[in-house]
Amino acid sequence: MVKENRKTVGLALGSGGGRGFCHIGVLQVLNENNIPIDYMSGCSMGAMVGACYCAGVEVEKMNAIASKITQRKIMDIDISIKKSGVLRGDRAISYISELIGDAKFEDCEIPFAVTATDVLKGELVTFTKGVLTDAVRASMSLPVVFQSVNLDGKDCLIDGGVIERIPIKAVRDFGADVVIAVDALGPPTQLTEIKGLLNMTERAYLLMDWESSKVKLAEADLVITPEQGNRSIQSFKNNKESIEYGAEATRKMIPKIKELIGIE
Repeated sequence: MVKENRKTVGLALGSGGGRGFCHIGVLQVLNENNIPIDYMSGCSMGAMVGACYCAGVEVEKMNAIASKITQRKIMDIDISIKKSGVLRGDRAISYISELIGDAKFEDCEIPFAVTATDVLKGELVTFTKGVLTDAVRASMSLPVVFQSVNLDGKDCLIDGGVIERIPIKAVRDFGADVVIAVDALGPPTQLTEIKGLLNMTERAYLLMDWESSKVKLAEADLVITPEQGNRSIQSFKNNKESIEYGAEATRKMIPKIKELIGIE
């Protein structure tokens, strides 16, 4: 039972590449247990999932679409020394456009925020107005992988996770009493070997990222960290596994969540 005097809930969905499909599982279990979500924010893959949810897409439909996404299907290579990324990003964002069209932040029933990084100014940018897919496209622009985006007078926007992996402050600014953060990456697990250039690049990024992220995670009231082993952020196969990892981790946290927000 949800009490009228309960605390308001902000859900912050972090970046994580292919591991970010876990956010769908998190939402699924929160829904099953009637956990209210008053505000939401998202970064990169968290922005993609959050945009769909806040625009009214059912979790079951997101689950079905996730099973169709593969690395090959999102690869629209555009190799040029003058480009900021290898992939244009049009195919990746088309999956979101298929679900929400030209929906705007203002159309969302749940107040929603998306974060990106302004490379030229070196600062975090938070979007709460305008077309959802435009902001999501900027937020998902992993450096070198996806080309940067020009939006709202800002000439070079990339993945918000470069500065803040999980946009906790964004939902706190909305007025959330309790902030639940979903960390799709968590602390780097130990490896026995490095397999090639991409593996080395990913490993170095994760190690550097964790040092800053673990400090900011302390600002959340509760952190859900799905156990995904050494699943690569570059992997877009077996996405249902990540969804289930998210669901499993959230089920364990339900009693604590209810206690924090004051519901039975």
